[in-house]
Formats: sequence, structure tokens, C-alpha cells
Amino acid sequence: MKPIKLVIFSATGGGLESASRAVQRIAAELPDRLTVQARTNSDLFDSKMVERFITEHVNSADAMIMIFHGGRDSCTYFDELVAAGTGRLLYLHPGDAEDIALSQQHSSAFGSDHFNEMMRYIQFGGTENWVNLFKSLLAQLTGEDVAYQPPQRMPTEALYHPDTGTAATLAEHLAQRGTSVQALKESGQPVIGLWFHRGYYQDDGLPLVNSIIREIERQGAFPLTCFYMRLPDHMLDNKISDWVIENYFQADGETIIHVLLNMLAFSITLSTPQVADVYVRLNVPVLQAVTLFTSYDNWYETHQGATPFDVAFSAAQPEFDGVLITVPVSTYEAQPPDPYTGAVLYTNQPIPERITKIVQLARKWAMLRLKPNHAKKIAIIFHNYPPRNDTVGCARGLDSFASVVNILRGLAAAGYCVEHNYATCDDLAHALLERVTNDRRWMTSDKLAARAVAQIPPDQYEPWHTALPEKSRTHMIENWGDIPGEVFVHNDHILVNGLINGHVYIGIQPPRGFVDQPENIHDPYLAPAHHYLFHYRWIRDVFGADAVLHIGKHGSLEWLPGKSFALSEACYPDLAIMDLPNIYPYIINDPGEGTQAKRRSYACIDDHLIPVMTNADQYEELAEIDARLLEYMQMEAVNPKQVPVIQKAIWEMTVKQNLHADLDITEEQAFADFDAFVHRLHSYLSEVADTAISDGLHILGEAPAGDMLAEFTTQLVRVKNGDVPSLRESIARAWSYDYDTLLDQRGAPDPTGRFPTNATALAEIHAASLDVVRAILADEEHDLLRTNGALNEVAAYIRETALPRLAQTTEELDAVMAALSGEHVLPGASGAPTRGMVDILPTRRNFFSVDPRKIPSETAWQTGVAMGDALVERYRAETGEPPDNIGMVVWSSPTMRTMGEDVAQALYLMGVRPVWEAHSGRVKGLEVLPTSELKFPRVDVTFRTSGLFRDTFPNLLELLDDAVLMAASLNEPVESNFLRRNVLLEVEELTRRGIDPNEALREATFRVFSDPPGTYGTGVPEMIDAKAWKTNDDIGNIFIDWGGYAYGKGIYGTASHQTFRRRLSDIRLVVKNEDSREYDMLSCDDFNAYHGGFIAAVKALTGQYPLGFTGDTADRDRLRYRSLQEEARHVFRSRILNPKWIEGLMRHGFKGAGDLSRTVDYAFHWDATIDIIDDWMYEGLAERYALDEKMQQWLKEVNPYALQNITERLLEAIAREMWEASPEMQERLENLYFDIEGDIEEITD
Repeated sequence: MKPIKLVIFSATGGGLESASRAVQRIAAELPDRLTVQARTNSDLFDSKMVERFITEHVNSADAMIMIFHGGRDSCTYFDELVAAGTGRLLYLHPGDAEDIALSQQHSSAFGSDHFNEMMRYIQFGGTENWVNLFKSLLAQLTGEDVAYQPPQRMPTEALYHPDTGTAATLAEHLAQRGTSVQALKESGQPVIGLWFHRGYYQDDGLPLVNSIIREIERQGAFPLTCFYMRLPDHMLDNKISDWVIENYFQADGETIIHVLLNMLAFSITLSTPQVADVYVRLNVPVLQAVTLFTSYDNWYETHQGATPFDVAFSAAQPEFDGVLITVPVSTYEAQPPDPYTGAVLYTNQPIPERITKIVQLARKWAMLRLKPNHAKKIAIIFHNYPPRNDTVGCARGLDSFASVVNILRGLAAAGYCVEHNYATCDDLAHALLERVTNDRRWMTSDKLAARAVAQIPPDQYEPWHTALPEKSRTHMIENWGDIPGEVFVHNDHILVNGLINGHVYIGIQPPRGFVDQPENIHDPYLAPAHHYLFHYRWIRDVFGADAVLHIGKHGSLEWLPGKSFALSEACYPDLAIMDLPNIYPYIINDPGEGTQAKRRSYACIDDHLIPVMTNADQYEELAEIDARLLEYMQMEAVNPKQVPVIQKAIWEMTVKQNLHADLDITEEQAFADFDAFVHRLHSYLSEVADTAISDGLHILGEAPAGDMLAEFTTQLVRVKNGDVPSLRESIARAWSYDYDTLLDQRGAPDPTGRFPTNATALAEIHAASLDVVRAILADEEHDLLRTNGALNEVAAYIRETALPRLAQTTEELDAVMAALSGEHVLPGASGAPTRGMVDILPTRRNFFSVDPRKIPSETAWQTGVAMGDALVERYRAETGEPPDNIGMVVWSSPTMRTMGEDVAQALYLMGVRPVWEAHSGRVKGLEVLPTSELKFPRVDVTFRTSGLFRDTFPNLLELLDDAVLMAASLNEPVESNFLRRNVLLEVEELTRRGIDPNEALREATFRVFSDPPGTYGTGVPEMIDAKAWKTNDDIGNIFIDWGGYAYGKGIYGTASHQTFRRRLSDIRLVVKNEDSREYDMLSCDDFNAYHGGFIAAVKALTGQYPLGFTGDTADRDRLRYRSLQEEARHVFRSRILNPKWIEGLMRHGFKGAGDLSRTVDYAFHWDATIDIIDDWMYEGLAERYALDEKMQQWLKEVNPYALQNITERLLEAIAREMWEASPEMQERLENLYFDIEGDIEEITD
């Protein structure tokens, strides 16, 4: 008799291991009665393979089984396979709602007894059920009496150990292993929980699980292991995570494990929100044991390491649960085609060294729970970039020294051994600077050695060096010579910075190395110096730290060369942090860079609040000018004879403050229509005064209070929060104003007559906003709240949401203490609170980012379209034509904060839009915008992404590349498709040079560029800080060197410098968007490094600067673009030279002074790169930051190194002819420099 032929398609391969074993059983029991051919998506990866499978197997099959994993989209060739299966017994296994609908539409006898029986066989799973499924099919298809058993339930959840098998209860399991809950508690042994998906138990995945269990035991801990199913299944009536935790990891409501290793991908919070608090109830650290979907060779030998799937499901999604991302424990290895089914099956191959690492890390976290506080040792690390004394403790938006003082007080109160509490933040800073620091300019080797907290002798560091992986060891020697090297070495001993306070080591992160090796400035792969790794090794092995705290955004450890995610033992971040629990207070508005710390240094984030935000307001000369403008407006009517006099005075004041440059207006133009000039200047000054700026720095664990709380709250509700209206806009409406008209026509007369101008009306609306908030804080009534519904809605939101969440800021220190006690730190959202995101508060969370598959969101698309229109409109206003070639800087954090507005804008400019899955919001593809919907020709966009964007959004690299390929392939006139025009021209040129046409087409469509794989940055700030440049063309060229690597479909970091140069040579505009006023172009050196560096690169190739625009999208309803020159002037006037902002930093002593010093650096960087800092800006910096007597005295007291750097930078600007200072100004600065140098020499002697 001819055997029955069955074909099986399983999208992910689930069940095929069991099916293969079942086929073997059938062959033995019923020989020659059944043949099976099975395939997965991995087998059927193109149309030819599908056609072959259909021709050779499906067409001759008696029956076909299809098992999906997410509906039609989980099977690329669904229609072809179903069509071929029609006419024979066809069974589509119903999983989720979409699968059920497909099954009902296409399955034979859907809902029949046999259909339901097959459904249970597959759902219950395991070899026995597959054996009986095959027998039941034989009986049905042949009509013979083949005996078979009904579907048998397999355990859906159970405790497991390789020596004892499964157990249904905790008591049974522990009894099998000869122990009990009480005995475990009394043993003091770390208990490491491990849970994994039931599929490993069903489908021969236990070798990986067993490897982890055995390593836990080898390291002296007790493994408590179970499996379960992540999602509820009504047919199986399985238990999910909450039940599993309560019954397997807790006894009588008390958690008995000390840490949990999580082998499950995805997120409990997202997939089963009804039990989203399970980890809170468990309250132990949860570590992600990453199971990769790539081969060992691909993982180990490449910098990418992991697939976009791995990033999404084993990092981004578990982060929603507060899981700590660690290392990979397995790779996904293809086996030879299965002889019984023909399918290529995959196994999870353990990575023994990485399993050792994750268990070591788990033990360390467990010991934080077991060890008494008085016995724990803690390392606290300050960051220091550039490695100068003025910048010790650098941390974005955070008073790092005051925060550490608070941490030390908290540690002492919790019973840690802290011998000395510092009275002030400056006491701590000065104590640290009395020891070895990274700044060696004023110190001899002997002095450094005398100040070192410890010296590492050769007999300690030589074994450490020998233990390094060979390729890392060789790389470090190539870069730094034989150990110990020359940096921080005295008589062959390595010097350790910092100080020891009881059981707390307080130190400074060693320098990255570019300043010490400026000759290697073009090498982004530069290894950290020997002493960098030995410093961390000393912290763990000599000082004996149980955990390390890195203070604030951000250090260099997580940015060292290595894989983007799923690090190997040869990646430098992994070598540095080793198995130390890493607790990282981090600003809430930078999710991308915080995510870098999570995924590359295994950090537990404790997010902190941004600094208090306030309005810039008017000040000094600017206030005087604005008063004269209002006086002029009134004088025209009451005293016209005085008009010429006041006109002259206004113009002189305008010129004295260089405001005519801001407005780009001449005296002749101003006097040609002086009223229009006055209105324009008044509008500009209003805009400056109405800009949100920071007021001081945040201190960890301290909530805003008093009037600062009122100011901050007013900024938080300045724009709408979801459906809650804007406070300012609500007041404007209550006063019968059109808010948009006020903003757009600030200089115009107030149409209501209530105030002189729209600008003064806006100022009064802001004042009223503050009054309303103050009244709420005082629990008092306010006239505006008596009758206005919208205002009452905002007031309720302030009372019930904003203020309570801000009050919880005090819990930031609690999160640090919880982490140090081995507890679970709650997850939370991240973003810019003042962008209508009060809902992300409170802080003290281990923040998560976004699901990369949902970028851009539909809301982000709408904003991106508006951004695209605004950009084109601004470019047309500047040039009279639409843009054809633009460069765009794309970063990770803004993409996370906005759900992809930059990406959406770029797609829209190219005339392409996303297509979303209806039920999930995931982007499943792209479609072309028809020409009829285009408002301008398709734009050619070249991207320079950050290395972080590359790592966090590998899927978007391909999405952007797909958009380019799609737009370039359109058969439409080149006049309406600039991208296609440019690609065709380049293909023609490349083929003329003899390049294969297909290769030429691919190269001509490269548009997505970034850093070399495994590295980060542009080289620009490193070059400037090392003074390794002569002209800004040098800066442009290093931008090209570090950024000329192409990414996209089938390419990952392909060196393409000539292609990059060709792209840059055609660019007319470089744009970068800023989605919040919580930061601006002068907030850190990254803004210039990417945006300025991009422009300098174009100029280095063409001899001319392209236009540079910055988008202000802080209010999504009111977008605008400024030139970089306009933005620089705006920032200088609203923040940099504003006494309100300066005085805010002065409250923070040493750290505030360091931030002022860095501000001068940032301005210098921009000017060095693209020449946009005017002389008046330098003069303002000199007068306010260096030469003002009060400021000078304060800097000398709190941070003389800051005054030294400020003066040195200003003199460097003069020496490089960037600033045409007067001889008198130069002399004053030189005298000050010599004076402060002398002071520092005395301090360091």
C-alpha cells in the first residue's frame, strides 16, 4: 500500500523536534505507512524554494498541516501554500484571533471532532501527541483500524531539575532534592531562580537549561528552576507568571529566591498586563539570559552580534518589565536536514563561558540580598570628560557631588560603614581633588604616587593581564605597548585615583585615552589603556566592592569598543564591569544613552528628574531695550516730536547689544520702516524671554520645592499633556485671545486693548499661569479657576497628577538603596517631561525605551509630515526652491522620546510612508506616496546616524534603506524625484568606470551612514579637545573618517568613504531636530559633533558651508526651524548669558562651575567646526564667566580649574583667530590666566 504523505509548515519550527521523533516511532511501529515533509520560514526563504516545495511535496501530499505564529504575516508565502494545499486535507492550526479566522476560512472540516482533536494534539504538544496525531490521520485517510490514543495533556508548568525530573509542587520538588524551604533559608546559600518556556521542555531544549543549572551548582548556589507558558491558553488551562511565582518561587507569600534568571523573550507587562506587577511582588533582581537567534560564528565574529529580532525581543521588550539585560547564554545553530522530515531544525547551543558570566553576575546580585549592610563594600564612580579637573563629576543635569553626599548619608543611615559624612558637596569635591585625578598637568610622577589611594604592583596586574582574552590583550598592547604602559604608572606600579571612606570607595572613571594618544584620534577602535581595565579589577578584587554606582549621564565604559548588544568576553565594556552589579542614576530624558548602559554594562538604571525648568525672562540690557520699544510705541501717539530721539536711542542700544545681527537688518533697512523694525525686535525679545531654560541642577532624592516647584510645574503644563489642555492656552482663551495669533504676531498691538502688545499679553499669561499654580500649591482659590472648565481640568491634573508625581522624586534615593539590597527596581517610561509627558513621572525607575518595531508610530508620522512641510517651507524662504539634497542627523534618544518623528519626517521627504499592522501598531512595511499627494519633489536624504541609533534600531537602518530603494526605483520624471535623478547619474558614472551595473546601483543608493561597527562617535570632540587640528577642514575630514560606513539591507558597516564623500559633496542643507527645550545645541558636545561635524565635512569637500537648520519641535502643535546661527544667538541670549541661568548653576558650587566651563567648551567647539560664534558672544563669555569680579572670586573658591579652562579656551579662540578680541581684552585674559595658573600650582604643590 502506498504510504500516506503529510506535509507540515511550522512558521518558527515549533513542534518539529517532537514531530521528527514521532515519525521515527511511526516508522518502527507502522513501517512504510507514513512519510512526512516539514518546512519552516527558514527553509522557505524565497519564491524558488516555495515553488520547489510545492512541486515536489505539497502537490503529491494527502494532507497538509500549517502552524502559524502570528497570523498571515508569519508565513511569507501564505497564499501560495494555502492554494497548493486546497483540495486535500488541509489543517491550519488556530492560535491567536487572526489564526482562528484564517483556519475557519481555509481548513477542511473546521470545528469538526477530528479538527478539534488535531488542534488538541498540537496544542498539548510533545512526542506522544504527535505520534497519535499521525496515527489518527492514518486512520482517517486510509479508513483502516489504526489504534491511537486521544490527546494527552503534558505539564504546562512544573519545577524541574535534570536529576529529579519534574514536580508539580515546591514541597515535592525540594523533597526530591533532599531539602526544604526552611533548610534553604537556614543554609545562607544563594538561591538562583531560573524560568524558561515550556517549549524547551517539549522540544528537546533541555541541554541549554541543564547547562545553566549545572553552572549554578558549580558556583555554590542552589538552582530553583521551572518552566511555564508565557500566555494563557484556554484550551490548556495553563498557569501564567503570577501563579508560577506564588507557587514555585515563594512559600507562604515570602520570596525564597534571591535573584531570577529569565530565559523568556518578550515582555510580561506587554503580553499579560493583568499580571504586570509580578516582578514587583517577587522583588528580586531579574536578569535576562539572552537566547540568540543567530549562529555562534555570526555572533562571535561580528560586531553586530545580534539580530534586530534579538534586540526587540530579548532586550527592548524585557526592559518594559525592569529586567536587567546581560549576556547571551546560547546561539541558534542549524542542524543538517532532518532525515525524517527534511526540515532544517535548530538547536539552542549553550555558550559555556557566557553562562559562567551570567551566573557570576546573578550570584553577586544575590549576595546583595544576603550580605548585611555593614559588611558590604560599595564603589562610587564619578565621570570625567574631558579628563580635566574642572569636569570631575560631569553628569548631565545633575549635581553629582551633592547627590553622592545624599547617597553617603543614606548608606550610613542604612548601616553601611561610612566613616566620614561631608558637610557640603564642595567638601567632597575638594577631598577628591586632593588625591590622584585624571588631570596630570600640574603633577610630577612622584606627586601622583604620593596622592594615590592605592598602587597596583606587577604581581597583581600581570595575572589580570594574562587572564584577558588573547585578541583583547593583543589589541591593547598594539595601542598602548606592554603592560603597565605609561599612563598612571610610577615605578611599574599602576596608580589608583580616589579615596576610601570606610567601606565606600569614591573614585573617578579613568580617561578613555584619546587625549593621551592624539596621534590615534582617527581610530575609533582605540582600546582603553591598561590602567582602565586594571582600575575596575582593583575595585572588585582588591577593594572588594560588592557593587558599583556610576553617577549620572554618562561615562565611557558603556561606549568602549565591542558588540552592540549581547557582548562577548572580548568586548571591552564586559571586560571592565566584569560581574559587578552596576547601579546607575541617570537622567530620565535620555533613554537612548541610558539604554546603552543597560545593554552594554548590564546597568540597573535609577532615573532622576531633570533640572527645574523656568522661563528665561528679560534681564539687564535686553529688558532695557524692550522697555524703550514699548515706550516708543506709546510715544508715537502722545509725543511725536520725541520719536526721532528715541528711534536713535533704540538703534544705538540695538547695535551695542548686536541685536541687529540677530535680525539680519541694517540701519538703513530699520529706519525705512521703523515701526516694523520695532515690532520685529519686540517680538524677538519676547521669544527669547519666553524660552524655557533650566534653573540649576537636580540633586538625587530632592524634590522641587517652594517657588521652584511653582516654576517647574508651570513648565510641565505649558503644553498639553495628552487630552489635558495647556495651562497657558487655557488662560489665553479665558481672556479671549487666539493663542496661536499671540505666538505668531508677538510684536503686534494687543487686539483686546488689555495690554500694549501680544508679547506683553503672553508675558501676563505666563505670570497668570504661575499665579494659578502658586494658588494650587497654597490650596487657595484663584479667580481664573472659578468658572473656566478647561482651566479647572488643568488644575485638577496639577493637583492629582503632576504635584504628587513630583513629590515622589524623594524616592530616587530609595531606589539606590533598594538596588544595593538586591531588590527589584520598578520599571518606568522615559522621555522629556516638559513635552507634555508628565505621565512618565515619577522618577526612581529603571526606565525602558520603546518597541523598535513600532517606530515610527502613527502619531509620530503625523508630526513628521508637519515637520517635513515646515522644513521645506523654511528652505524655500531661504533659497526660493525646494530642497533636493539634504543631510539629516538621526539619534536614538530623540527617536525613543518621540516614537520616531525624525524617521517619519525623513520618509515623508522621500515620498514614502509606513504601513502599520492594525492590531499591534507595528510597522510591517512601506508604501509609496502617489505623486498626486506630494507637495514637493521627492527629496534625496543622506543620513548620519549615531552608533547608538544603529544599535538600538537596527530595523530602522533597513527601513530607511528600503525607503531609498523604493523611491529610487520609481519610474517617474526626475524633476519630481530628486533621489532617482541622483541615483541614475551616479550609476551612469560608476558603470563608466567599469563597475558592474548591479554593484553600481547598490552603491549609488547608499544613504544610511554611521560609525564603524562596534564603535561610537564622530571623532570631532576628541580632536578638538586634544587640540589635534589646524583648520575646520581637519574636523570635517575626521567626521568623514569615522562616519563613512554604510548600513542597510544586506550591508552592515561597509566601509564606503568615497561614496560618503560623493553624498556629502551634493548636500545643500544639514538638519537636526530638537524635541525639547530641556537641552539645546550648547548643552553638550554631541550636538556639534554630529550636526556641526556634518556641515564641516560638506565644507571640507566643497569649500562652502551648506545651510544648517535645527528643528524646534518642543511643542508638537507649533513647529519651527531656525538656522544654526539663529539658534546659537537665541541660546546665548536666553540661557548662556542670562544671569538667571548662571546664578542657578552657582548654587551648585564645584559642579556648577564645571558646567559653566563646559559651556565655554561647547561654544568653542561650534566655532572651531563651522564658525558660528560671533565676537560679541565671546565677549559676553569673557565678561560674565571670567572677568566679572564676583564670578572670578567664586570660581577661585569652588573650582579654580574651571576658571583656568574658561580663560584658556578664550585665549585659544583668540590665538586661532576665531575671535577678534581687542588688545585690552586679550591682555586682561592673559593676566588672569597667569594669575590662576599660579593659584593652581600652589593648590597642587
